[in-house]
Amino acid sequence: MWNIKRFEELSLGELTEIFLLRQEVFILEQESLFEDIDGEDGEAIHIFYQEDDMVKSYCRITKSDKIVIGRVLVNPDYRGEGRGKELFDYALEHVKQEYPSTPVANTAMCYLEDFYETFGFRRISERYDIAGDQHVNMALEQ
Repeated sequence: MWNIKRFEELSLGELTEIFLLRQEVFILEQESLFEDIDGEDGEAIHIFYQEDDMVKSYCRITKSDKIVIGRVLVNPDYRGEGRGKELFDYALEHVKQEYPSTPVANTAMCYLEDFYETFGFRRISERYDIAGDQHVNMALEQ
């Protein structure tokens, strides 16, 4: 089942599972030491697919002068099933409905640049390092 929740709507169980999954993927699996819990979760919209009390995919949406779709992940136990594409389609549809005139961006690991281009994103920066991994900034072409 798809969920779209503000921080205060998340149950303690959901929040714990989301943070553990982000830790597993971004810090342990990718061996990136960075501040995942960065103070933006409280103002973010959290989108995730949950089945049998298991979060299978997740991202968060933050808003300032632009919308940023970030922390995009698929639970390692459920990869290879098209869940990343489903998640990003779902998140983009939500963003287009809720914020139709606001620019949309993301920060992508370089190896995912082609993936995001399939959704209409284009690179807008040179490569740069975050915690030992190469990233680029991308923006949705309107």
